[in-house]
Amino acid sequence: MSKLLYANFFRMVKNKLFLIGMGFMFLAGSFLCFQQYRQLIGYHAQVKLDSTFFVYTLMIGVISAIFCSLFVGVEYNDGTMRNKIIAGHKRTEIYFSNLIVNIVASFLMCVSYMLANVIVGIPMIGTLRISTTKTLLIVVGSLITVVAFCSIFTMISLLVSNKAIAPIICILFVFLSIAFLNEVQRILDNPKIWYDGTVNTAYVGGREREQLEFIYNVLPAGQEMQYARKNIKNMNEMSLYSVGVTVITTGIGIFFFKRKNIK
Repeated sequence: MSKLLYANFFRMVKNKLFLIGMGFMFLAGSFLCFQQYRQLIGYHAQVKLDSTFFVYTLMIGVISAIFCSLFVGVEYNDGTMRNKIIAGHKRTEIYFSNLIVNIVASFLMCVSYMLANVIVGIPMIGTLRISTTKTLLIVVGSLITVVAFCSIFTMISLLVSNKAIAPIICILFVFLSIAFLNEVQRILDNPKIWYDGTVNTAYVGGREREQLEFIYNVLPAGQEMQYARKNIKNMNEMSLYSVGVTVITTGIGIFFFKRKNIK
């Protein structure tokens, strides 16, 4: 497995898509900090690094979907996957080597965004206002969610050998999740009582609310949306769900990958 990891990491650092992803995340982080700085200079608005530092959580799902699916898809397209099996490598080792590299690449892209906030953002708009402990909890929680994302994308990419179809499935999964969860978030954000004291008839409570909260907490996109809002109230629960998603999708992926006919 060490040879597979070495080969994959060597390919990763030279991969144009990975380098583009790293550059994009750094530029995105820098741009958002600059936008905050413009608000400070132009309108004397109260700005803070907290507003930009965790936005990577909303981006990494899409970026990771693109990278993971295309990075793995190249191995099918070039025949590398078949050659690894012919060379005697176990399919489980091949699966985990791809999963690990996908996770590391996604982590590094998140770090690239945060680094931009540190290098560009701090000199312009100052340091984070929230505590170091909360910052670390959000970062750790969001990275656990990234692992769940990568496990889903790796499973799809290794089971769907078509280089064109796998990325579409992964990207659609992320966008549909975000679209659906935006509506869920809107419903959950509705107050029970309006500011004037009247009852909100659109408020959802009881069992239906519990079901929506479960969906919001269990799906990786919902977790990242909560971390972007600096909400760690359900962090323990969400982290457990992410571990569960990772174990289940990896188990399913390995089970079918072992039986997949690779041409």
